[in-house]
Amino acid sequence: MQTQSLPVSEALAQYLSARRSAAAQEALQELNRFVRWIGRDRSLIGLTPQEAASYGEYMSESAGAQDTTARAQIVKDFLNYCYKSSLTTTSLAKHVRVRRVVQRSRAAEKAPEPMDITAEGYQGLTEELASLRDERVVIAQEIRRAAADKDFRENAPLDAAREKQGMLEARIRELEDGIRRARIVDTDSQASASLGERRVKLGSTVRLVDPASREEMTYTLVNASEASPMDFKMSVASPVGRALMDHKVGDEVEVVTPRGNLRYRIEEVD
Repeated sequence: MQTQSLPVSEALAQYLSARRSAAAQEALQELNRFVRWIGRDRSLIGLTPQEAASYGEYMSESAGAQDTTARAQIVKDFLNYCYKSSLTTTSLAKHVRVRRVVQRSRAAEKAPEPMDITAEGYQGLTEELASLRDERVVIAQEIRRAAADKDFRENAPLDAAREKQGMLEARIRELEDGIRRARIVDTDSQASASLGERRVKLGSTVRLVDPASREEMTYTLVNASEASPMDFKMSVASPVGRALMDHKVGDEVEVVTPRGNLRYRIEEVD
């Protein structure tokens, strides 16, 4: 039988019309996601095994800890149909491989440890996550263009795009985990306390003085993910941050560092 040259979108429409029963909503969503990733107007006969493999890796990376076996099977069924219907000359389904996730019992799962964070820091995490999720589409397009080069042995652009995708997905998982564990602290709870009784906590702005040099410095104590020396935001996990926690105005704290011990006096807590 002569192979037909159809756009991917038309092949999907033909596949759906050939099914005896209507496809479930989840299957339609997955197939449409695959078509968008490949390109709706791409010629189906031009798809390569490397592109099918790249989509499998994309599914695994974008799903994080979720099992994508069922989702991959939806795409495989479509590609098997295309091969058997002579819409492709290569069996692409076998190249769609995803990472299997070992399911753990609920008893074995531990509740995620809460991560205290300021409202400003939480907003920063959510905005970065939204931006990186949008960037997924751009990287997917880069991989698709690079995969069009059939010489996979020396395809540096493809390797670079896949490495970039891996780093992106790792950061997305990190952000999703942080947002899931986030516990926003109330930085205004000390407003009613007298100035002398306010204790240093996450979100506090602290003015310090070095008794020896009389040098003054002011920092805001934040979660490690928010720390920014240029903006005078100090991590509570840093040596100075740990030493300051739960102290009040007038207290002197000693900080042990590899270069020697430092001493600061707390002048103000806001």
